[in-house]
Amino acid sequence: MPEKTGALVISLDFELHWGMRDHASATPEVVESLIASRSMVTRLAELFAQREVRATWATVGLLFTTSAQEAGSLIPEPALRPAYGRPELDAYQEPIGRSEDEDPLHLAGSLVDELTRVPGQEIGSHTFSHFYCLEQGPDAEAFRADLAAAQAAGRGRGLRLRSLVLPRNQWRDDYAPALIDTGFECYRGPQPGWANRPRRAEDTGLAVRATRFATTYAGRDLPTFGWDEVLEPSGLCNIPASTFLRPVSPRTRSLRALQRGRILGALREAARRDRIVHLWWHPQNFVAHPEDNIDELNRLLDELDRLRATDGFQSLAMADVNDAVRAGRRAA
Repeated sequence: MPEKTGALVISLDFELHWGMRDHASATPEVVESLIASRSMVTRLAELFAQREVRATWATVGLLFTTSAQEAGSLIPEPALRPAYGRPELDAYQEPIGRSEDEDPLHLAGSLVDELTRVPGQEIGSHTFSHFYCLEQGPDAEAFRADLAAAQAAGRGRGLRLRSLVLPRNQWRDDYAPALIDTGFECYRGPQPGWANRPRRAEDTGLAVRATRFATTYAGRDLPTFGWDEVLEPSGLCNIPASTFLRPVSPRTRSLRALQRGRILGALREAARRDRIVHLWWHPQNFVAHPEDNIDELNRLLDELDRLRATDGFQSLAMADVNDAVRAGRRAA
């Protein structure tokens, strides 16, 4: 059981085309990027194993399958599917190929199996269908059915899913019972601040996006979290995001040191004060400039190693934090 010293938590939103299908069709460029994203999943997992880094892979449930037939057997019955006001959000309208070899953008059971064999990697959920909790149409029962399907998909690969990350961070407190009823114990809450509060897609305008971008590089210190802040009255553990690890690109290359400095500062504060830092990103974010992005990640992991040696800092998956918090509550 991890001690309640300072800790770095990493979670990755593993979604492939399910995360962008409402706004990006499978053009040749998108296909190329998503195929490269599969390779990036493997590369990141291998890097984490080499550097003894624990991470949570929040995986869309449909990706747990290897065929359209297997996926179809898990889809909730029609009355329990989300009835979105915007039809393009409905994942069940997306065609799925007969096999993973034929459709690697929507099926990834073999890749999930690969991740389960990598030491220190937790397989979590990104809902079954990339479910949008705040968009018009769906209700709590549709959400509960979606999470039950995600757990069934996990069982199909020998897994019990405990950690949940909501697509587009659309958390709502009144849906907490659905998590508990379907066996989830913790979730990644939104990063604090106006720009990161849960909202619908149509409410995420230019001002919100610009503020999110700006706070990556400047402004107040990145948030860290105390162990006594994690367990909520609902019984769920909320392990909030500290920041999105924004990928390196030619447009932001001159700013990369600013982001790195803010994250390093948060790691050092968390180590000094026995607090938690939670970084997240999508594997696909690293695809356009892989070497630069891996280099930036390694610089952060170098600091993790230094703080391990000097302050007993830890690398934890979301479920590790959940276990430590609950163990402390039982001991008290």
